[in-house]
Amino acid sequence: MRKGLKIAGSTVFAAALSACLFYCMVAGAKSGAVVYVVMAALLSVIISVTLCAGFHYIRHLQKLLKELSEK
Repeated sequence: MRKGLKIAGSTVFAAALSACLFYCMVAGAKSGAVVYVVMAALLSVIISVTLCAGFHYIRHLQKLLKELSEK
């Protein structure tokens, strides 16, 4: 249950960050700039997923370090 909540929280965070980045990057786009909008969408999703994955990787490494220090 707790792991599910962590995953849901991370998903919501990544989606919110993607939406904010996408809005900020596309607000200045002219109408008909389809390539710009698609690239901005991809960039916003990639940045969000990278940040979320990095956070989880750091937490994983902290857990491993804690286990090694207990031995």
